[in-house]
Amino acid sequence: MASDTPNTDPPAPVPSSKQTHNDAAAVAGRGALFIGGAKLAFMIAGFLQRWLLARVVGAAEYGAFSVVNGAVSTVNNTMVQGTTQAVCKYAAEDDARAGAVAAAGLRLQMFVGTAVGLLFLLAAPLLARALGAPAYYVPWFRIVAAIPFLYGFYAVYVGLANGLRRFATQASFDVLFSSCKTVLLLGGAVAFSKAFATKTAPVTGAFVGFVATAVIVLVVAARVMGRVKATPGATFPIKRLASFMTGVAIYAALVNLALNYDLFWLRRFAGAAVTATRADAIVGNYEALRNLALLPYQALIVVTFVAFPLVSRVTFQQDRDATLAYVRQTMRIAFVFAAGMGLALGCRPSALLGLLYKPEYLEGTAALPILATGLCALALLGVACAIINAAGRPRVAVALVSVTLAVGSGCALVMVPHAEPGAPMLRAQALATALGMGAGFVASVFYLIRKFGAAVPLATAARTTLALAVGVAVAQVMPGQGRLMGLLCVAAALTAFAVTLVLARELGPQDRQKLDRLLKRKRPAV
Repeated sequence: MASDTPNTDPPAPVPSSKQTHNDAAAVAGRGALFIGGAKLAFMIAGFLQRWLLARVVGAAEYGAFSVVNGAVSTVNNTMVQGTTQAVCKYAAEDDARAGAVAAAGLRLQMFVGTAVGLLFLLAAPLLARALGAPAYYVPWFRIVAAIPFLYGFYAVYVGLANGLRRFATQASFDVLFSSCKTVLLLGGAVAFSKAFATKTAPVTGAFVGFVATAVIVLVVAARVMGRVKATPGATFPIKRLASFMTGVAIYAALVNLALNYDLFWLRRFAGAAVTATRADAIVGNYEALRNLALLPYQALIVVTFVAFPLVSRVTFQQDRDATLAYVRQTMRIAFVFAAGMGLALGCRPSALLGLLYKPEYLEGTAALPILATGLCALALLGVACAIINAAGRPRVAVALVSVTLAVGSGCALVMVPHAEPGAPMLRAQALATALGMGAGFVASVFYLIRKFGAAVPLATAARTTLALAVGVAVAQVMPGQGRLMGLLCVAAALTAFAVTLVLARELGPQDRQKLDRLLKRKRPAV
């Protein structure tokens, strides 16, 4: 990390172009390791937070937390992504103006962050009513109003660290956030449940812990990155920053909505059919399924990090052959990986849910394979959209995610209200969600073929489908029930899946060689 104190050493020799290129590559490599490791820790911590909270509270409280958390996360993540990328872009273009860019970002958040926070605070009753939720949701929406306000400022400092290539600092912020949120969110839920004898107390405590996390990470980030000051007299136009941020935020908002909208529909439909507590419990069961079903999407985010710069470069150079190869190979790897994860999640759902959750969360067991299939489709859509964005077609990516939302919402409106509350309603919502995400993925495949002449290779699709069929057959014929036998069944199904891929020559020595080259390239020099 660069020093923040004045440099009094003699000027260093001017590096050669080769040295500069090697140094830049080394910095980029270290950055990928730092940020990749931090994001992995972030994803693991997020799963642990949701899983442990489900162990601490009941299904009804867990469902209520998930709805409010999904609403604020949709808005908050959009703000963070838009702000971080905007500040990073302009700070990276010229280190000398990084301080001015950050100052402009902070001024912008005085308006944007404050407006969003006030929206949650003042519109809390309307938000609860829109979700078909009772009055006890209103205080929670008011508590979480502080989260987008605080994280808007925090995102400025994260973007500044990334733009100045202080990747270790940025990674440390992610790790601090993950650690604090895990401890404070769970600690708040436990402390409030013991201090206040009400059913809403654990959820209130969890959100207080979330807000406390936001305060801590903002203070730390401000102390670390606040030392980067604007050059006296230097300014950066807020309008320019806001314009770029808006473009990023539109796509980010749709993606974050696609990750959470099914919760909102389910809470509304369940709330219209049963009591508030029962509706919250239904949503809690659904969120337990989502925690597992989202794993393929979270894992394939790594593929988008790799694909984006590669496709950006070759499309800029108008190298059609290289573009074709990158698109085909990226979609091939993503498809095989998503299929394997879908198999693991769907072949013995009762074993996975029984191992991780209390018995009251097992109502939606039959819906897990359906929802996992849908989230695998969303993961592949995310990879396709990363390729499309990298090729300079963000409007197409926006349209594809919009298709997912439109089809999924339409199916939910038709299917879910008529389903019996409980397991049938959970299956109906999972199917509606899966249909929407499948429609978006299929549309993305057609666009990739039309634009680049490649998507998931047909041979890969056929061989992977065969391997899935073999894996499912193995899972079905294996005898025995229970958690241990269920996990052994999952392992046997995945083994059959992998062996079939090798025998069908979908996976071969060339894939191992590519993996070895990648690991050697990322291994730090001694």
